[in-house]
Amino acid sequence: MKEEITYTNNITVENYNALRKSVGWILVTEKRASIALSHSFYLCVAMSGDKPVGMARIVSDGGYTYFITDVIVHPDYQGYHIGTELIRRVLDYIKKDVMDGETVMVSLMAAYQRDSFYHRFGFHSRPYGNHGSGMSMWVSRDGDGNVTTG
Repeated sequence: MKEEITYTNNITVENYNALRKSVGWILVTEKRASIALSHSFYLCVAMSGDKPVGMARIVSDGGYTYFITDVIVHPDYQGYHIGTELIRRVLDYIKKDVMDGETVMVSLMAAYQRDSFYHRFGFHSRPYGNHGSGMSMWVSRDGDGNVTTG
């Protein structure tokens, strides 16, 4: 790692998609990415100089539900505890938001075979206790208007 890692709270759509591409995730259209980033409850971006090398963000209903998403560390910067610091900062933000007497739910969908990373922070793989399995679906529309799910 060449430069010290610093943390900020914003990222451009172009840099967001560059990070997604670096880990083999789908790219998000400029419109959707802009909306998503601007509606983040909290956004944390790891920077090496002026280059974003990692990020994590929270989406929330403003009530009791927090969803951690877009946890990405560029492959060239993996192994330097950037992901750990991103999750620590995200969880600290949530803990500061919770008031006395409140209980909130924090959820995420771990990338394939990455559950053990999140176990260190107290997350449980589902099913767990009385919690059923997590589920997801992608919905796509091609240029001809055809919708597919998967």
